[in-house]
Amino acid sequence: MEHRNSPQASTSQPSIHSASSVTDIEETEEEALCVQDVPPRGKGLVATRKIKRGELLLADKPLLILSPLSSNSTLLVALSRCSREQQQHFFSLPNSFKGRLLPAQGIFESNALLLPGSNSQHENAGVFLLASRFNSSCAPNVSKCWNPALRIMLFRTLRDVQEGEELCFNYCDVLGTREQRREDIMEERNFLCRCTVCELDDEQSKVSDERRKTISRLFDEVAACGREPTLGMRKIKKALRLLQEEHLVHYEASFYYDAFQFCIMVSDFMNAKAWIRRAWEVSCCTSGPDSDVARMFKLYWANPRAHHLAGTLPKTILCGPER
Repeated sequence: MEHRNSPQASTSQPSIHSASSVTDIEETEEEALCVQDVPPRGKGLVATRKIKRGELLLADKPLLILSPLSSNSTLLVALSRCSREQQQHFFSLPNSFKGRLLPAQGIFESNALLLPGSNSQHENAGVFLLASRFNSSCAPNVSKCWNPALRIMLFRTLRDVQEGEELCFNYCDVLGTREQRREDIMEERNFLCRCTVCELDDEQSKVSDERRKTISRLFDEVAACGREPTLGMRKIKKALRLLQEEHLVHYEASFYYDAFQFCIMVSDFMNAKAWIRRAWEVSCCTSGPDSDVARMFKLYWANPRAHHLAGTLPKTILCGPER
């Protein structure tokens, strides 16, 4: 069994290796969000209209790309190459490290996003003037995906969004407990997470924490069911139910893909196609239809027998996804 993602990978984002052009991306983007005050979290990005699941919200180019923990002098040199207007925008971004770091460093550490897929030995980070306004949520409604070829970060909706709803992605591993999540964000970003999940009362938070811990455990348990597809499918359905209860769409593709693999192992190709279609649909929201993973899922949807695990266990009929 091969997982497409894991709990440990939740704060990173996939990268697109095949893409069209900047023009094509910009033409698909419509004005769907604006910066507004979102008390008590300062400013944030809010939907200006109803937005459908999987819609491209924003294609944002980084103002700066530097190594994480860059020195203040390195930052100032990079900023000196920017226009005065860009510099003003940069210094208007939130700084959660006031009194601990110099202003430029504090703003960079508060807002920088890691950029996977770089050819350099060390991972880089970028500051985005508009995308930096996305606040964090432990039940995100937005995914982010870095395109290294075009040097653009793409943001899509993970579910339908209503007009006036705040748009957020996750800054940390959302399968940790509330205490763990808040510790992670405090360590990396120096602020206390006040998203709707972290602001649940203690009793509700305990229930949420248990669900998330169970989901994390099920990643490993499903992977260990390689020769027990019926048991694996039961665990997958449990994980998907818990993910829906916690509004964690971006993990669904991994479990859908696991279910596909169990089905093709026992030559249940009809149900396999139903599962891989679900995986493809979610991957289009999380990493985009042109991403490597979405293209792979689409290939297996067209021809599930192409997978190397096809027919490796005795034939039987399993089950398809719930409608």
